[in-house]
Amino acid sequence: MPQYTTLSTEDLVHILKHYEIGRPIRLEDINGGYGNSNFKLTTTEGTFLLKICDEKNVDQLKMQVQLLDHLQQYEYPTVYPILQKNHEALLITDIFHVMIYPFLNGGTPQPSKQVSTQIGAALGKLHSIPPLPDLPCFPMGITEIIPFLEEVKGTQFSGHPFVIWLKSELEWIEPELDKPLPTGPLHGDLFLDNTLFDGDNMVAILDFEEVCFDKMMIDVGMAIIGSCYTVQHQLDPLSVCGFLETYNAIRLMTDEEWDSLDCYVHYAALCIAFWRFRQFNLRHPDESSADKYFEMIVRSANWQSIRL
Repeated sequence: MPQYTTLSTEDLVHILKHYEIGRPIRLEDINGGYGNSNFKLTTTEGTFLLKICDEKNVDQLKMQVQLLDHLQQYEYPTVYPILQKNHEALLITDIFHVMIYPFLNGGTPQPSKQVSTQIGAALGKLHSIPPLPDLPCFPMGITEIIPFLEEVKGTQFSGHPFVIWLKSELEWIEPELDKPLPTGPLHGDLFLDNTLFDGDNMVAILDFEEVCFDKMMIDVGMAIIGSCYTVQHQLDPLSVCGFLETYNAIRLMTDEEWDSLDCYVHYAALCIAFWRFRQFNLRHPDESSADKYFEMIVRSANWQSIRL
């Protein structure tokens, strides 16, 4: 995974002077995450996750903090930022935007029905929480893809197989997205690597960086694409069934949502494929990740409709 930001000793001292979490002992890079630089920070007071927010602007990060404050009122299972001395969660400097969290033990789980049932329950609870006002629409979808297709016209990417695939998928997906469906607060990127498990038990849903207000089926499709496939990108039907059963036990999908399930699973795969292609081929060219988008094309092709 890319590491967008490095921290010097002076940078770290400057950051920590805003917190009451002890003196630094060790700072280690954490692999994982496509839009931030993450570090495991050990101090004289404990262990923490230090996150440099490379991709989001200040307004987007403030909205993220507001959402976390909102979720905390409902005891939602996520990790909440440590406040600075001034009681603010977001540290804004001339160079960095920083958030520090407790370092929770656990890891990214392997896909299984036991895992997906817990993710389904957590997503059902999120969709049952009243949304904050002024949340943006889903940020990785059509509103970003259409300008991207204009941007690559006349460039070396205009005839790229991915761009051709993207256009062909949009031809049938875009009309389906216009159909009215229930809306609510979305996580927006609920993949397994945005969850934390201790063995088979969920500790937290992580990284509310794509928080938005939109059709809840976007989140349902994203969670299926992100958590119900094997490491070889083969669909695990038992995981899908477990996810949908517990989700619907908390927040019952309408008939119209069931009818749209295929569309939103494919749309989720398309959105993540698009983001990865743009990120690692145009915005931050990275040869080692340039083809990561193809995993989502494989998952989309391997989807099989399931209705309980």
